Amino acid sequence: MNRGARVKFKPGSKAQMNWRIGEGTAGLVIARYRAPQPGLPERVDVSFGTGITVWGERATEFVELSADNLR
Repeated sequence: MNRGARVKFKPGSKAQMNWRIGEGTAGLVIARYRAPQPGLPERVDVSFGTGITVWGERATEFVELSADNLR
C-alpha cells in the first residue's frame, strides 16, 4: 500500500467504528511507515473526503481499491 493509494476499511473493521467512518467510504493514503521497534505492524495515515484524517492506523485494517472499484 503506497502513498496515494485509494483505500477503504475492511468490512467489519473495529477501527472503522472507532474512527466513525462510513462503511465503504474511500480515502487516500497520505503516509506509510513502520514503528521503530521490530515486529510492530506497518501504519498508514489516510485522508477521507469527509474531512476526517485517520492517523497511525494499522495498514492491515484497510483494503486497497483498484480503479474498477472506485465509485
